[in-house]
Amino acid sequence: MHDESNLRYDVLVLGAGLAGSVAAYQLQQAGCRVGLIEARTRVGGRVYTTYDWVAGQYAELGPEFIDSNHLRVLGYAEQFGIPIRRRQNFWGISPMRESRRAMWEAWQRFWDAALHKAQLLSTKSRSIERFLKRLHRLDALDQITMQDFAQQMGIWQDVAPHLIRYCRNLEAAEPNEVSMLSVIAQEAFYGAGVEQGAYRLEGGTQRLVEAMVATFQESGGTLMLETVAEAVEQTGRTVQVHVRRHGQARPLQARYLVIALPLTLVRELEFRPPLSTERFRALQQLGVGQVVKTLLQFRTRFWRQQAPRPLLLGASRSGMSDISAIWDETDIVPGEAGILALWVGGAPARRWAHLTEAERIKRCLQTLETLYPGARQQLIKGVSLHWGQEPFAQLGYPFQPPGLLTGGFPALLNPEGRLYFAGDYLSLFVGYMEGALESGERAAQAILKRLKRYTSKRDGRQNSTRKRGRANADNEP
Repeated sequence: MHDESNLRYDVLVLGAGLAGSVAAYQLQQAGCRVGLIEARTRVGGRVYTTYDWVAGQYAELGPEFIDSNHLRVLGYAEQFGIPIRRRQNFWGISPMRESRRAMWEAWQRFWDAALHKAQLLSTKSRSIERFLKRLHRLDALDQITMQDFAQQMGIWQDVAPHLIRYCRNLEAAEPNEVSMLSVIAQEAFYGAGVEQGAYRLEGGTQRLVEAMVATFQESGGTLMLETVAEAVEQTGRTVQVHVRRHGQARPLQARYLVIALPLTLVRELEFRPPLSTERFRALQQLGVGQVVKTLLQFRTRFWRQQAPRPLLLGASRSGMSDISAIWDETDIVPGEAGILALWVGGAPARRWAHLTEAERIKRCLQTLETLYPGARQQLIKGVSLHWGQEPFAQLGYPFQPPGLLTGGFPALLNPEGRLYFAGDYLSLFVGYMEGALESGERAAQAILKRLKRYTSKRDGRQNSTRKRGRANADNEP
């Protein structure tokens, strides 16, 4: 049996994305000894701001938009002194045929019906566990997809183009893959978001993670980059994480472990003993949404002076191209040059898996050339990332398929022995930075409660609860 008194870490955290970084930050601030393990050469995970652009501009290959109900993101940005800027045009443009009046009317009917259902779940409680128990009021909606719901309303043919675009842009999936209850539950639990404004962080989203991790390190936390976790082993009163760095394998040991990896990597990690059957099944059931994000920098921002031409899509069944959204990445960035983001999500992103980066950039340029003739001649550089091919992500972000929320999802929120889990897939804000922060905070608070530690400090140091925590360790479950 391992001698607990010699442990270097109280808690280890796997993954320095938003979920892992906030968990490590909160635990370290509470006086724990924390090690933060990250496989990449940088922190942030899928939060990925790129800075190597002409004229000192920057752009996001990962998440970027912050809704008005993303209170944690906004709160941490304010805490770390990162300016928040409001976006003037959230949606940008969508390469799709011009919408008929019937399409917009069907779209409005769809959301009126969805919001009516959401009112049946509304609650003032901020406990996700309590809220999940209310979902059984709408069990039937977790057995159907968004497409099923529209078909039952008799509006699928009219609403399909808008619903496909919505799902590819916000769910990284298709309308026949996403649970209708997933969308309703998010609206009911968190309330209106983008309708009240969308925001960006000045200087890039990556600043938030970097500020959090810097504070974590300044308060004594240990950051281990380029360190890949291969196995997790619970051994009595401790947890061992078997890692490899620069070809060298070694074990790390702590009393508790937060696993803040994307669900795709959690599925691949070796657990000793294995995860519970219930958790394993729920992890397999979660949807893996795929995203390709392409950034193109041009000498001028021609899209601000020139309206896009109609996009001729031939006999496309949905009336859409594979590129479902285009927006200005540099709307709060000064300079004559500008950067456009082009988004491919869901089924088209899966189809693009065989394309090289150069081929993806070429296809995006072809679309832009149709919308804005002459765009190609203004190109400075392009970057394209298929998140499904990024080895430490392997997905854009997850989505919730039918049967998950009223089935195995609640079990995913629970710890397994000394293992706690965090990540956007453990939130109703699935796929959002807010969901990642929410889950990381929840894991940290659960461990602090179990450790019986308190955040009160004297002279910048934790009080004597550290000693009491050690004395009580042998009595912990």
